[in-house]
Amino acid sequence: MLTTFTPFGPMHAATAGVFAVSMAVASVLGRRWRGTAREVAFRRVWAWSIVVWQIGAVAYWARPSGFDLASSLPLQLCDVAVWIAPFALLTQRRWLRAVLYFWAIGLSTQAFFTPVLAEGPAHPKFWLFWVGHTQIVGSAIYDVAALGFRPRWRDFVHGMIANVAYFALVMPLNLAFGLNYGFVGNVTPEHRTLIDSLGPWPLRLVWIFLLVHTIMLALWLVWPLSERIARAGRTARVRGEDSH
Repeated sequence: MLTTFTPFGPMHAATAGVFAVSMAVASVLGRRWRGTAREVAFRRVWAWSIVVWQIGAVAYWARPSGFDLASSLPLQLCDVAVWIAPFALLTQRRWLRAVLYFWAIGLSTQAFFTPVLAEGPAHPKFWLFWVGHTQIVGSAIYDVAALGFRPRWRDFVHGMIANVAYFALVMPLNLAFGLNYGFVGNVTPEHRTLIDSLGPWPLRLVWIFLLVHTIMLALWLVWPLSERIARAGRTARVRGEDSH
């Protein structure tokens, strides 16, 4: 169990559960401390810990004894998103928060359900995978739950632009060297993911595009719909009070 990780097994459930609880606790604390110096300090420590951890991760993957062109370059979408996370938290720039929200909650959460991982806790890859994805998803959840980020239509557009820019970055490399960064290359992943159900390449690129942006659209739409429902509820209560 310490050397091998099997998706959908007890270790998968336990690991995902532990990191999910850690994200929830961080968000609860941040919400409780919102607007105070304690929250700012907590957020800064969290953000800079991501930077330090990811510098170590890049160094680990770049070491000559373990370098593999197909997996060592920090070009997976999660590798990019994890660098957006600390700067979104530190600067609070709207476009960074938007990209983090859609990439983390819409896409990076997939890693918790179908982890592309074979190594257990005795191997550094296990911790690099789980801590890295927790840093991404946890930062986005914290931004929503503790800092009150709510995506607007313009944020959805920024997310689409970021997707196109990322695709334009990795696709030429994938085609030139037979790679699969972003899971959009003409390569079958070693571990099964949702993408395997989308048919053969290149047609599956169309389905990936539609699926990704449908998920992102739903993640934006849930907020104006919930606000409309809440507004209707408040109006109904006011009318009910007036009738008495």
